[in-house]
Amino acid sequence: MWIITSLIVVLVLNTAAAIVTVFKQQRDISATWAWLLVLLLLPVLGFIIYAFFGRKLSVNKLRDIQTQQRLGIDQLVETQLHEAKTQTLLPDRQLPHGLMSMINTLLVADGALITEDNHIDILADRDEFMNQLFTDIAQATNHVHLEAYTIEPDDWGIKLRDLLVAAAKRGVRVRVNYDSFGSHRLSQKFWRPLTSVGGQVEVFVATRLSRANLRINFRNHRKIIVIDGQVGYIGGFNIGHSHRGPAISRDTQLRMTGSGVQSLQTRFFMDWNATAKVKKVYFQQEYFPKPIKAGHSLIQIVSGSPGQSIEAIKLGYLRLIALAKHSIWIQTPYFVPDDSLLDALVIAANSGIDVRIMVPGKTNQPTMTRATRYYLDQIVQSGAQVFIYQEGFLHAKTLVVDGRYVATGTANMDVRSFKLNFEVAAFIYDHHVASQFQQLFLSDMQAATPLTQRQVASQTRWHQIGQELSRLLAPIL
Repeated sequence: MWIITSLIVVLVLNTAAAIVTVFKQQRDISATWAWLLVLLLLPVLGFIIYAFFGRKLSVNKLRDIQTQQRLGIDQLVETQLHEAKTQTLLPDRQLPHGLMSMINTLLVADGALITEDNHIDILADRDEFMNQLFTDIAQATNHVHLEAYTIEPDDWGIKLRDLLVAAAKRGVRVRVNYDSFGSHRLSQKFWRPLTSVGGQVEVFVATRLSRANLRINFRNHRKIIVIDGQVGYIGGFNIGHSHRGPAISRDTQLRMTGSGVQSLQTRFFMDWNATAKVKKVYFQQEYFPKPIKAGHSLIQIVSGSPGQSIEAIKLGYLRLIALAKHSIWIQTPYFVPDDSLLDALVIAANSGIDVRIMVPGKTNQPTMTRATRYYLDQIVQSGAQVFIYQEGFLHAKTLVVDGRYVATGTANMDVRSFKLNFEVAAFIYDHHVASQFQQLFLSDMQAATPLTQRQVASQTRWHQIGQELSRLLAPIL
């Protein structure tokens, strides 16, 4: 009897603790139920899982990140909002119907300034990206600012560090901000050659345990590089050859010149100042030189973070989908949308719009892959087309609408990217750039197989159960 009594006491205490723990911090209803399920079905063990995955950042830390937005851009945002309202924003442009509303939405949601003089090069091959980046760093004369999720201490990571050391020795200001979880293989020893010559290295949102941050969630997944305030990089590529799980065979990186680089620079400073203990940097003119006006692409740089009251990147995706009249083509490693995104895509497919979604056949997250398959089945049944990429890990994150608009960056199309991580995306309104992304999609289709309604219907019940269980955990994956 004492064993039964003890078990009852443990279950009652576990239930009470689960309710207090989950409701202690504000969450959306889906995440609340998911965490209750974990804590109740896995007594004691569930709290260990929660310690790594469920704890939110402190309010003070989130405020520290948010207050960086007071560093000089508010007045520019207010000016552009006024010009949008009075129809004096972009006066020399003949904008398609609905685009100004799209621009205004992202200005309000994230303070995402619109810039119109940008040139974009699309780098879809890892070697091409790394070689171009190394060339730009070797030619830097004033500063190199690098924010990364993963930097591997392999031959490419070492070459990057050595190029940064060489730049610092010739007087270039070098700042590196990286995530300790994504770059867990790095050590202080790795960076010592750079810090010894004046380079500055910070771990994003470090804890009292210094480099160690036990949270799996709330990672800095952004990948931003700014060189001399004139060249900027944004996209999905990490630094290095190695990667947990299947090798990444396809990704997308943008190399930008133009005023949009200043938006990347601003984002870097916000994150740096939220992280740096004493080496905060503000907006000196040398970091914002007169931009190279080499193109005509309209761009808004949009950030996502767990501190946002509005999920700005997801909101941007929804607005782009709403603009679609002919096609919506998506590439993403993981497809775990919330109800709003899923409904928007189903409505588009049912209305006759060409909806295509491409995901990799293999990823480094089996549970996410099963959850992805659950949602893909729903999409296929709505009449959309789904393609499974077969030549390695497709890591690109792109949304192309009507061959006119593109959103690309670090955010996967899943709940983690919209709610739990720090992300960044470029929203590009340029039919020339969008057509290049369409060609990349068509090329990738040659290495993909369609997911048919017959395949969906022929799945075993065990496969369906695995997908449904994974879907239950999707809000916290």
